[in-house]
Amino acid sequence: MAPRALALLLALLLVLVPPGGARPGPAAPSSAPPAPTTCPPAGPRCPPGTYPHPPPRHRPGRCPPAPRGTPVVCREVRCPAPLSLPQGGYSPTPRRPSHPPGALLDFACEGGLVLRGSPRRRCRPGGLWSGSSPVCDDGAGDCPPAPAPAGGVVTGRGRQRGAEVHVRCGAGLTLQGPAHRRCLETGRWSGPEPVCRHPYAYDLPEDVSEGFGASLTSVLELAGAHPHNGSSLGRRIVLTPTGSLRVYLLLDASGSVSSENFRLFQECGAAVVDRLSSFEVSVSFAIVSFASRARVIVSTAEDESADADEVLQRLENMTFADHGNATGTNVRGALMEVYHMLLFEKARAERLGRPEAWRGTRHVVILLTDGRFNVGGHPRDAVAKIEDVLEIKPDREEYLDIYAFGVGALEVDMAELAAVASHRRDETHAFKLADAAALRQALEAALVATTVGDLCGVIVPAGAPRPPWHVILRVGRDQRCAGSLVGGRWVLTAAHCFLGGPAPHAWSAELAEGGLVPLRRWVLHESFDVRAGVSRGIPEFYDYDVALVELEQEVGTRGTPRRVCIPCTEDANRAMRKAPGTTCEEQEAELLGRPRVPAEFVSLDPQRMGVQIKNQEAWATCASGATQPGTPYAGAALGDVVTERFLCSGQESGGPPEAATCKGESGGSLFLERRHRFIQVGVVSWGTFDPCRGGRRTAGGLLLRAPAPPGHRPRDFHISLFRVQPWLRRLLGGVLSFAPMR
Repeated sequence: MAPRALALLLALLLVLVPPGGARPGPAAPSSAPPAPTTCPPAGPRCPPGTYPHPPPRHRPGRCPPAPRGTPVVCREVRCPAPLSLPQGGYSPTPRRPSHPPGALLDFACEGGLVLRGSPRRRCRPGGLWSGSSPVCDDGAGDCPPAPAPAGGVVTGRGRQRGAEVHVRCGAGLTLQGPAHRRCLETGRWSGPEPVCRHPYAYDLPEDVSEGFGASLTSVLELAGAHPHNGSSLGRRIVLTPTGSLRVYLLLDASGSVSSENFRLFQECGAAVVDRLSSFEVSVSFAIVSFASRARVIVSTAEDESADADEVLQRLENMTFADHGNATGTNVRGALMEVYHMLLFEKARAERLGRPEAWRGTRHVVILLTDGRFNVGGHPRDAVAKIEDVLEIKPDREEYLDIYAFGVGALEVDMAELAAVASHRRDETHAFKLADAAALRQALEAALVATTVGDLCGVIVPAGAPRPPWHVILRVGRDQRCAGSLVGGRWVLTAAHCFLGGPAPHAWSAELAEGGLVPLRRWVLHESFDVRAGVSRGIPEFYDYDVALVELEQEVGTRGTPRRVCIPCTEDANRAMRKAPGTTCEEQEAELLGRPRVPAEFVSLDPQRMGVQIKNQEAWATCASGATQPGTPYAGAALGDVVTERFLCSGQESGGPPEAATCKGESGGSLFLERRHRFIQVGVVSWGTFDPCRGGRRTAGGLLLRAPAPPGHRPRDFHISLFRVQPWLRRLLGGVLSFAPMR
């Protein structure tokens, strides 16, 4: 049969038999997993940070023997001691064979030599050292001396290009990383830095989030959106117009996984889907659960794999009982399902005449497991098949990333995880955590976008009280108003901030990272006139209270500070996962289409404070507080004070607590959270009560926000960005891409 005919026949078979579906005919004996191994508990359970001694012996595919004779005790996991530092040393002395958590070591080199690596290292809980292994460099070789991991030695001669060294760990320790390293043309040693670790050592969530986040960021970064003038982009992925990303989530559902841990695995998977789908990358997802056999929940062969909401729904509908009482851990079977999906997609791309589009697709596999694989054969065999179909070679290694997360310091074999995971220089792909809660904490922190392209509305870093778009406008050392970065060098704020103030050159903008940038100019809305209502008995009128400030330099392109999303833009459509061209009217209906909408603003401290925007039938009651007794507008017609351009917030009787804004917070952003992205819907303008008038502070230095006097209903009013669109579009049309109005 001709090669072309064979290819067509293969494609037809793959179409008829999609990945995860039933395959006709008996399975080949070699592909059927052996009967699952059911392992009883092997001795006492030791808490994280300790391990059983003597430890149970383990061989792949077999249960550890039941303990006999000598009673098992729990010992502390300690950090291995450095064996030597050629041409240098460390303190304190006397030296120990191992060090307890919290121990500090200081390293120094002999005179004239440069210390590379960490001059001080701390033994972390879990038995791993902070920082990197130090070496003393005399500058004589093409590469610096190859660092020896704590508890290990490096042998081999030469530091010229092409020289090789060998890494070996001491008794009782396992090597994570390459056993052989070569001095490269770049003057660096090949592979990631090796580590010698106790079999029961584990990573901390903050270390996992840093390592995984740094690697995944390089996968997601849209370097193609910014001219790079031919400079090296490292491992940043350039997605072409036809390029895309496939993410495969493999969730362990074997008998050793408790229902609680399985729920945490589901939450981890949901966090991955939810966060990655909010980035500006074309992404499809696959979900595979596995025990003795693998079960496909979502396949990339389905159109629904690109619908994050559908994927999340199926993920939520999974149950721990789906695999029955199967106790095996068939990691190979789960990876083989990924392999079948790849074969199907490759054949489909060739059938449609788009083989290059297939070659431009990046693939990320994320494995979540709580134990050693014990059925189905070694998963490295499936990894080799995946690498083969994707043509993974040194010049294409960035097209596949496999991350392996193990949960359980006593159950997980780090060497087995490392055998599955990808190996990249300066990146980590294999992690072991103490429990599933630590895994969830690590993934949620890692999935916060820190340097992913020019994304708007991202909180950086995770949990930061001050959003990265928040700006403080100062005259000298005094805070006059707040504002928000909206694009390029532009800051959105309130127009009344500049009434009676000095010229722009006397002002500065304090950014989220602490830097000060001078102001070039400001542009007030042409319809703003604070004295426009005097003839009607209104001393100050704040309709159209918005302004744009131009800074002397452009900020907020990447990292921190970073711009906020504003509505009626294509940025907001992407943040809300709406199709391009979704109208301003449709965005407003989704964002503000309920009577009460949770929102936030940033306080003087600065802290994020919660309020509720009152809309529809709730708006009139809220707005009426503007003319209540005791306010400057008491007795005025409500419509003369509060126009349709105002959003209203304020405490309701029996409602959830709400903060009132203080003097100095005017001009700040009133923003909503949508799918871990933040969209500004209003500019803080004025209020009926200043809770910070007294200026009292807590023992920790935070402002005490005083309650309103009895009978007073605090109200705050914010200019709606949906109601000043013509002005925003005229001034920012060259900076932002605006969506159709309707």
